[in-house]
Amino acid sequence: MNALMTYLHQGGLMMYPLIICSIVAIGIILERAWTFRKATMIDPEELLDEVRGAYKTDDKGAAAIKLLEEAHTPFARIFIRGIKNADRPAENIDMAMSQEAANEIPLLENYLVGLRTIITVTPLLGLLGTIAGMIASFKSVAAAGLSSPTAVMSGVSEALVSTATGIGIAVIALIFYNYFGNLVKRFVEDFEYYGTELTNLLTGRFA
Repeated sequence: MNALMTYLHQGGLMMYPLIICSIVAIGIILERAWTFRKATMIDPEELLDEVRGAYKTDDKGAAAIKLLEEAHTPFARIFIRGIKNADRPAENIDMAMSQEAANEIPLLENYLVGLRTIITVTPLLGLLGTIAGMIASFKSVAAAGLSSPTAVMSGVSEALVSTATGIGIAVIALIFYNYFGNLVKRFVEDFEYYGTELTNLLTGRFA
């Protein structure tokens, strides 16, 4: 704890907004990780296989819908929308599922804009800390002259610590931002594939 407080003190005032940004970033990362874990609890391929076994035209897909309602995943909600429109042409089924997917994607992307903001802001805060540290160094030089190198090095240390912290936070946040972004991209790709498979099943084009 003392080491942490010493580190914060060495970095200057800019360390406090940087620490706040890091806490927010950790919160977003944990929340998104939990959200994606829930969204992918059931593999869409397995879910589609269960739909194939449960779907019957004589009950208008009621058994399949009941099965999907218990899944509580984005793909389950998309499939439900498709089955409820099973009596319509294939284009309308695709459109209905696309509309449901359009509702699900923003939920998966939720808070990622906050993570992107942190990626942009934290290096700037670190740079601001650098400038503040260099200003303090120059003030020390002006007041004491070059005969006091300790005061000069203290300001340089403050500049380096805040810069390193800002860049470190941004790098870690960027890694998770790209990771979650790729998960959203994969969701869209999977939706296009499994949505087409479900449409084929509902319209009798499924082999």
